[in-house]
Amino acid sequence: MKRIPLAASALLLAFAQLPAHAQQKAADFPSKPIRLVVPFAPGGPTDLAGRVVGQSVQQITGKPVVVENRPGAAGVVGADFVAKSPADGYTLLLCSAGAMAINPSLTPDISFVPLRDLTPVTHVVSIPYLLLVNPSSPMHSLGDLIARAKAMPGKLNAGSAGTGSTSHLANVLLNTMAKIDTVHVPYKGSALSDNDLMAGLLDLTFDAVPPALPLVRSGKLRALAVADSHRLSILPDVPTFAEAGLPGYEVSTWLGICAPAATPPEIVNKLNKLIVQGATTDASKKVFAEIGGEVIANSPDEFRKFIVAEQKKWGDVIRNAGITTTTK
Repeated sequence: MKRIPLAASALLLAFAQLPAHAQQKAADFPSKPIRLVVPFAPGGPTDLAGRVVGQSVQQITGKPVVVENRPGAAGVVGADFVAKSPADGYTLLLCSAGAMAINPSLTPDISFVPLRDLTPVTHVVSIPYLLLVNPSSPMHSLGDLIARAKAMPGKLNAGSAGTGSTSHLANVLLNTMAKIDTVHVPYKGSALSDNDLMAGLLDLTFDAVPPALPLVRSGKLRALAVADSHRLSILPDVPTFAEAGLPGYEVSTWLGICAPAATPPEIVNKLNKLIVQGATTDASKKVFAEIGGEVIANSPDEFRKFIVAEQKKWGDVIRNAGITTTTK
C-alpha cells in the first residue's frame, strides 16, 4: 500500500515535466531535414512557392528543406500523405484552396477532412484570378461582357481548367453576382482553355495571374478585370472587379503551410515564426510580386479562420449551382 503514493508521485512528476520537455523540443526544432510536400507537379507557380518557402527556411535554420512533389487529384494525394505522416513538424504540406476549401464540398467522399486531419501553420501567399477574353473580342470591359451576356443568355462560352476548378467556380460566381448565364466548357487544364480562347473558340476564361501574365503582356489575351481588392503593380492598367462595376467579387488561388493535425502547438508556433520570417524577406516578396502574389504570412489561428471562411464561400457556390465531379 505504501508503494501507491510513491507511484502516484512519480506519475505526477512525469506529467509536470511534459510541458518543459515539449518546450525544449520546440527550442531545438528543427534538428534534422524538413520535408515539404508540394501536391502538384514541378515547374508551376505552386512548385515555385514551395521552393521559395523551403529555401528561405533553410537559410534561416541551416537545416535542409527538401521539396517533394506528390501530384494527383487536385492536391488531395499530397494532402492525404501529409495528414497520415508523423506529427513531429518534419513533414509539411504546401496546402492550397483546392484541397482545403473546394474539394471537401465537391467530393464528399474525399479521403481526408482538412481541418480535422491537418493543422494550419500560416497562409503564405494569395494570387488573384484574371477575367480574360480574346484581343479581337468586342468586349473591352466587364460592363461590355455583362451587357453582352444579358443580351445573349446561354450563348457565351466560358472555358475552365475543369469541373470544380477555381476557374470554373470563378465563372459560376460571376454568373451569380452579375445575374448572367454563360455556358461552361471544361478542359483538362488552363493551358488548353487559354489556347482555345486565343484561337477564338471561347468567349472568356478565368486564369490565375502566373500562367496568364505572359499571354496578356504579349497581347495574345486581353484582361478585363483582376479579381482582387486592388490593382496589381505588374498589370497596373487592369481594373479590379469593384472598379469595373462588380464590388465584392474576389477570387484567388492561395497557398499556405499545414502540418499533421496532432503536431504539438509549440512546434506549430515555431514553424509559423520561421515561415513568416522567410516569406516576408525582401527577396521572397519580390519573387511573389513578380507572379502577382501578395504575401499574407499570418498566425495559425488567422489561417484557420480564413480556411473556414473559404470552405463556406466555395461550398455555397458549389451547392447552389449543383456542381459535382461529374457535372459538365
